Amino acid sequence: MVLRGHITDPAIFAMDIKTLHVVLLSLMVVQCSGLSYEKNKSYRYAYETTVTFNDFYSPRSTSAQKDVGFFTLLQRSSLPLCISQGGTAPQTTIDVSGECSVSYAVGGTTVSKTKRACSNLEIAGQHTNSKGLFGITVANEATLVYEIRENVIQSVEGKNSSGHPQHSQSLKLLDVSPSSETITASSLNEVLHHLDDTAGTKHMLSLLPSGPEILYCTENCEKPIDVLQKFKDELVSEKMATVESAKAYLEMLRTFRHAGKETIAEVLTSQDGYYIVPQLIDIATATQTPGAQKAVLELLNFEDDSSITYQERFLLAAAFSTHPGEYLLKDLLEIMKKDLPSSELQESVALGMGALVNTYCTLPDRCKDQVISDYKRIVTEKLMLCENDSCRTRFLRSIGNSGHPQFVQILLQFAEGTDSGPVSLTAIQSLRRIPNNFITEKVLKALLRIFNQNHKTYDVTVRAAAMNVVLKNNPSEQVVRNFLMAALYDQKNTELAAFIPKLMLDIAKSDIFFKTTLTGVLKDTRLNNYLLYAQKGKSSAFTSLLAATSDTNCTYGIHQLNANSGVMKTSAMVVDLIGKLGQKQFMSFDVYAEGLESLMGNSDDSDDGTQEPTAGMSLSLMDVILRPVEFFRGSGSLMSAVWNAPSELVSALQANLLLQDHYQKFHLSNGLIVDLQVLGATSIDLSGLVSISLWNQNSHSLIKNSGALVIEGSMKLESEELQAGVSFSSEGEAFIDFVTDVEFYETPFKMCMQMLQPPITFIHNVKKMERTKGEKKYYKSSNLDTRLRLANEAYDHAAGELYKQCKELPTLYFLWNIFLGKKLQLGLSLCSIPFIQSLKFLIS
Repeated sequence: MVLRGHITDPAIFAMDIKTLHVVLLSLMVVQCSGLSYEKNKSYRYAYETTVTFNDFYSPRSTSAQKDVGFFTLLQRSSLPLCISQGGTAPQTTIDVSGECSVSYAVGGTTVSKTKRACSNLEIAGQHTNSKGLFGITVANEATLVYEIRENVIQSVEGKNSSGHPQHSQSLKLLDVSPSSETITASSLNEVLHHLDDTAGTKHMLSLLPSGPEILYCTENCEKPIDVLQKFKDELVSEKMATVESAKAYLEMLRTFRHAGKETIAEVLTSQDGYYIVPQLIDIATATQTPGAQKAVLELLNFEDDSSITYQERFLLAAAFSTHPGEYLLKDLLEIMKKDLPSSELQESVALGMGALVNTYCTLPDRCKDQVISDYKRIVTEKLMLCENDSCRTRFLRSIGNSGHPQFVQILLQFAEGTDSGPVSLTAIQSLRRIPNNFITEKVLKALLRIFNQNHKTYDVTVRAAAMNVVLKNNPSEQVVRNFLMAALYDQKNTELAAFIPKLMLDIAKSDIFFKTTLTGVLKDTRLNNYLLYAQKGKSSAFTSLLAATSDTNCTYGIHQLNANSGVMKTSAMVVDLIGKLGQKQFMSFDVYAEGLESLMGNSDDSDDGTQEPTAGMSLSLMDVILRPVEFFRGSGSLMSAVWNAPSELVSALQANLLLQDHYQKFHLSNGLIVDLQVLGATSIDLSGLVSISLWNQNSHSLIKNSGALVIEGSMKLESEELQAGVSFSSEGEAFIDFVTDVEFYETPFKMCMQMLQPPITFIHNVKKMERTKGEKKYYKSSNLDTRLRLANEAYDHAAGELYKQCKELPTLYFLWNIFLGKKLQLGLSLCSIPFIQSLKFLIS
């Protein structure tokens, strides 16, 4: 028998294997039920297979040199072409692709076999990010069509009908000839020994599923300490939030994942890494191996509160682990049990532990592990023993990060039963990760009682948060009607009345089910009229497009809620990613203030009159709440903040974080193994400045969100003889300036918010690689430079009172940037869009 194997694009191989026919034919007879192969006859088949990684064409041809593992996989792949178990009902079979779900369809002389959902039998070391939009989905479906005449397979044509790389294979009957050669043996091993002796070729007995040919780098491998020498300048703090920093992070991460504890410890304590230890901690934590974990923990001392920079950096990176091991949760749980001297560390440990629990539980059956039960017990005990609001909000946020449904009743208890506004608000916000099927009718009724203030009075932010949860969980028309009636007829808080219809209209843009419900309610003209939209309040809520690609849209939302006096209570900006797999919050920051009316001579506000003056900022990344930053608490702390406020940009948060982390081997129907690796990282820098003038009674603040995104991946054949595949990368960097100007020399106060952003350049690069033994590498590449620009039309949502305030405030900030020629694509005020658009038109 002659098997001819062809691997086309990127290289073509031809090979003759003359000693396999006896074993192959014996397997055919055994496994091809319903077929009739006559004894004393030799059936000669020709086999061909192709693999195509993309649409590039490569005409080169190379001859095979020897029969190694690569060709063994091809030989083995011809066997499943003949496997048929009979019947058309779906069944599970094991072949070269692994364990697959198989179905058959019979028509005349043809039989169609379709394989789906093949799972590898060797999965050690494979992992992925299970968080929706940040994960990788591999789809591969193969179809084989058998042509059978006179109970003999005449031909088999196979190809994958979905997924990449594209591959096909065919088996054709060439001729049938008499053969008197027979082998008498008591076992298959005896047959193999006989073939070895007669053909002079060594045969081996192996399992049908294909196995890996190459596992680790064995030559020309760089040590982590040498890689550090190359990239240490790109990892300095000054280069955070740049593409260079994110690329260096990924390069170091790859080397760390093949290194042991001692090697990683050497890098962490090396002289070259002295000034970049926080960035190296990012990398070592994202490595997610036991050795790397031990190396990092030996470097840190959680009992020392003199400097917590390194500890905070470790906890931040750990919170965003893509596939955390049980050892990581156990280590953090032991730290969480301790009475740490730093309250900031206590909070960071609790928040990081909650985030890890959420990621750990996304993998099947792992949420039943003992470490999860221990976390639930410890966090509940610590929450119930808290003696102040700071402690309570700490563990409520940890519960919120975990998103475990068992905590729903505890969250409702603190949301409805406490007299503290911050505690009640934190408990409601901690419902955000609870699966929708656990937000039951009982939960929604409790939230409605909070909004309607049936048993006690709640802060306006608490009522708005309760309403927000209800609106996002398929409310009935009657519930929506009641909210609108509250906006129309309950004018005790004019700001909440103005916020309600704006929030509803904003949610309806992205939620088709709620839009249908709201449309039905607004058919009632007693609700849908001028009075509903002509509210006195200046609170606002809207969402608009930030950037768009072929796969994902990025939106930003602004939610601003004021007290009755006009003083801001909360101003939040939320950036969401929306793709085919759903919607994911990427980033949000919320500037909050409480009790400021007493400082401004307006202490009669029912919301804030009894509260201590407080202001701060909370930040979340990828729906993980981080430790909030408190600007001041009390009048004395406020004056200290005024005098010590940074007049130049100061970094509040820097980090390199792993977003996409996928490593998988999948086995094609032709026996070849494809290695898929994807790594994606973001480098972020959140900085700000505040300028407060008591003389002029105004303030100017700037929050700069800078970030870079790099995604690198490859899909290649796993073989020493033939290296072929595709590598791809995407990269870009940008920043968003969030500017707030306030004049408080008279009431009501005037406030204008602005958002500035330059043009975004996002580069996508694809390279195709092919190499055979004895030849140089040959590349073809295609580069695509995509520029994403924000259209002015995306910012036409704000008007009314906000527009008037921004028009009254000085606009020198915009003019200065425009005339300096900083190439700002847009310098749009979220409050004064018409004015700025007219200004840009006149200048142009």
